[in-house]
Amino acid sequence: MAFASDNSDDRYPATHANTSNTFAPDKVSDFINDLTFDPIRLHPMAGQGGIDFLQVDDQSPTPLPGTGRTALPSRGWSDDLCYGTGTTYLAGLTLGGAWGLAEGVRKGSAAPNFKIRVNGMLNSITRRGPFVGNSVGVVAMLYNGTNSIIGHYRGKHDSLNSIAAGALSGALFKSTAGARAAGSTAAVCATLAGVWSLGKEYIFS
Repeated sequence: MAFASDNSDDRYPATHANTSNTFAPDKVSDFINDLTFDPIRLHPMAGQGGIDFLQVDDQSPTPLPGTGRTALPSRGWSDDLCYGTGTTYLAGLTLGGAWGLAEGVRKGSAAPNFKIRVNGMLNSITRRGPFVGNSVGVVAMLYNGTNSIIGHYRGKHDSLNSIAAGALSGALFKSTAGARAAGSTAAVCATLAGVWSLGKEYIFS
């Protein structure tokens, strides 16, 4: 019994012919050129003659007259309060830590061993550093807040504002210790504030 040859090509004719790809994508430049933008929807001021560049005056970072230029440009009383309080606190913390270190070295000279000497120095540093840092930080916060209030109501910022703010801050800081302590602290703070204000005007003028 003879069987006909099984030819797969004959039984299953080709159904997929090799056709060339007729899809030709556009170029990126053509796609971008076809896009249209409505400038009025992008920015409301675009329909009013265009947008001008902002001119920033570096010479007067604050609107109050008499501020001049400072080491850090200020955007208002909040910047002065944050920067002034933070930098003063860090400076007081550093000076207080140095004071505590010197005190610990002096008192630890009579310690029987090195471990007790180091422990005494660390105790002095952690006692003096935060005490000085917190104290001057509170005074700086009172000073910057009072100075901003005085400048707001006077309409200008000058050395008189700083001296008055320093006196009020010192008196308020020591108000619970009696009139004599409050007066002496007010005089010291007013002197330091005056020296600081005049020094800034001399350096940055």
